[in-house]
Amino acid sequence: MYCKNCGFENDADASFCENCGANLSSPPPSGISKTNKILIIVVIVLIAGIGITAGILLTSKAPVTNNTTNNTSVNVSDSVTTTTASNSPKLIDSGSTSGTDSSDGSFSFEWKTFEVDKDNIIIYSTYTTDSRSVKQTSTLKRFDDMRVEIFVEPKASGKSNYDTVTTMYGANTVVDYYWDHLRSNVLMQGPIR
Repeated sequence: MYCKNCGFENDADASFCENCGANLSSPPPSGISKTNKILIIVVIVLIAGIGITAGILLTSKAPVTNNTTNNTSVNVSDSVTTTTASNSPKLIDSGSTSGTDSSDGSFSFEWKTFEVDKDNIIIYSTYTTDSRSVKQTSTLKRFDDMRVEIFVEPKASGKSNYDTVTTMYGANTVVDYYWDHLRSNVLMQGPIR
């Protein structure tokens, strides 16, 4: 009889291997050892944890898609809401426009305008062309009695910022300037560049 452990030839009636001492009458161990089972479970748990973490990270940073048509029509919706907290900005306008620009081609532009107070406005907007999508934050605040400061981060190009001081065109407040001039003469044409 040959030893299944070391291959040594033993007598047919031997109970133990004369070479290595292995038990010749018991069958060799079969299946997966307890240590290997634990290792397999640990690996499966780690892979599942990595998969769940990757799924959460990819989902939270998923890009926002814009389903827009490239035409020159203007679709504007006005919305006015109030807030309960006195220091919170309130939504005073939202809208969108699309068309063709000489430098960017077809584009769409969407915005939401919030009034902080009569002389401070924040505009959150998205400018989308065939080649890029730029999220902008624009702030308008009174600079002095006759002028308003406009700060745009980033420009429509998606690169540097834009900062200017301009006349309020006779408006008494920045909110009046927004409604009387900026909305119709700038936003309805596309982003603040």
